[in-house]
Amino acid sequence: MNSDGIPVVGLSGELDIMQAPSLLQRLMAAADNRDIGLVVDLTEVTYIDSAGVNVLFEVAEALRQRQLEVAVVVPGGSLVERVFTLVDLGSVARLHREVEAALADVREVSER
Repeated sequence: MNSDGIPVVGLSGELDIMQAPSLLQRLMAAADNRDIGLVVDLTEVTYIDSAGVNVLFEVAEALRQRQLEVAVVVPGGSLVERVFTLVDLGSVARLHREVEAALADVREVSER
């Protein structure tokens, strides 16, 4: 899905070392230089390991170099949210609880 120059990629299930290579390719291909950012929706993700976390850090850093904002949607109180708090994913990506809030934030940041 693409919302006014902001692709939204919804993921589900487990994001672990087995999915990491294809996940990296999918997320990097989701946004191009005509876009203003990327939203990664992890609402349906039940588990993420260090390989999955590393992919998100890598994607956020790479897109930042292309001047694209990255927002990640994480359900409150979930295992995924606890992992992101521990690894400080918020240092490279904007964290939200709802897709609409993430889209609005990316739009706002890009207008600055």
